[in-house]
Amino acid sequence: MLSNNEEPAILAEHVTKVYKLFDTPGKRLAYHLFHCQTGSDFTALDDVSFTVNKGEAFAIIGRNGSGKSTMLQILAGILKATSGEVRVNGKVAALLELGSGFDPECTGYENIYLNAAILGVSQNQTEQKMEQILQFADIGDFAKQPVKMYSSGMYVRLAFSVAIHVDAEILLIDEALAVGDVFFRQKCYQRLEKLKKEGKTIILVSHGMNEVEQFCDRALLLDHSKAILLGDSKEAVKRYYLLEQHKEDISIDAFVNKERDGTVIQQMDGIKFQNGWSRKEPVFFDLSKAKEISNGKASVLRIGAFDAYGYAKNSFEQGEMCYLYYEIEVRADICLPLTGIVLTNQKGIIVHGKDNLQMDTELPDDVKAGTRLFCLQTVKLDLQVGEYTIEAGCATIQRDLYEQRMYKQQEEVNAGMERLVSLIDAGRIAVLEKKTGAPMKNMFHGICGLEGTIFIKEELK
Repeated sequence: MLSNNEEPAILAEHVTKVYKLFDTPGKRLAYHLFHCQTGSDFTALDDVSFTVNKGEAFAIIGRNGSGKSTMLQILAGILKATSGEVRVNGKVAALLELGSGFDPECTGYENIYLNAAILGVSQNQTEQKMEQILQFADIGDFAKQPVKMYSSGMYVRLAFSVAIHVDAEILLIDEALAVGDVFFRQKCYQRLEKLKKEGKTIILVSHGMNEVEQFCDRALLLDHSKAILLGDSKEAVKRYYLLEQHKEDISIDAFVNKERDGTVIQQMDGIKFQNGWSRKEPVFFDLSKAKEISNGKASVLRIGAFDAYGYAKNSFEQGEMCYLYYEIEVRADICLPLTGIVLTNQKGIIVHGKDNLQMDTELPDDVKAGTRLFCLQTVKLDLQVGEYTIEAGCATIQRDLYEQRMYKQQEEVNAGMERLVSLIDAGRIAVLEKKTGAPMKNMFHGICGLEGTIFIKEELK
């Protein structure tokens, strides 16, 4: 048995949380009143174990519905696990939901006292820290107004400020920092870094993978209620992005392609492109939620993100080359095929879009129905740190217009194209900050890095 000094801040052993789901309110009532065998079980957490050391910054990450928030509520004591054990060694401050614990009819001042009291802080101690709390929250005269008048940003600023000023040993934060603006988030992480240096334990649930990678020491990755990985935060982030892709369970190494004369040739799925690149893994994005817009003449079969060696990869360093491999099935006779991808940032802004029109690509003529197109498109990710969604598509154009495109107006080229298919939200990739850089880690400001030079000439007057 460990001594008190050696005990971890949090110990979770074989934690399982099961909810009962009912089709109707009547069945729910019958279950609770008469213990009828009705309803179905939903497992939010399934046999999850981990420890968090004192003074550690620890992240719980995963896709929506993986069980992150449920675990944090169990750690906070709001929910009780169905089975398993959780030990929390230290005073806890939790920021789980926007404005949780706030009375909308009370003023900011009154809610500070209320929240502090819930966290075990006396009125006298709260009064001593009132000025610091308000200064950090930066809500001005709204401190005297009912919080029902607050914006979401004001809510979270005040709630976060109270949580970090109550001298708790363990701080639990669930997505709350996603609400504030970038300046407030920067201030929050600066304060969290300070608390971390003071030996406080911080548990963070977030979809901001860049923050997780840079701020947290270790991470627990959950998927479909199960623990997938417990370890270094950078490794957990990489695995998180790979969850967006899936490895095909059945053999896809062979397919049949009909030639124009009707003969059938068996080909292997080991295409080697002109630059020598070939795919090493059958790992692709899950297209079940992607939206395909098609006129029926083509379809995007699969798409995945890979590195220079052909291995699946979803998180890249800024400036790294991303290899996007995708396959398109042509279902009607067409002229020249035009294929391309679009990258869209978190604000819905298209930051990159190119197809064969903007590149010198050798294109086949008169592509017949039943042909499969194997496409490899590389993108140098001189982009702002963040996440980007991918759209892939195919169109067709006549050979003469294609060869004269450098002399034509864009409107004329567009009018001569037939768009066959677009697959929207086909997948996503992440651009992360470089670990080291030359001349520095952050190579530019803004959405993208544009090539250019700076010259300085000195002249002494």
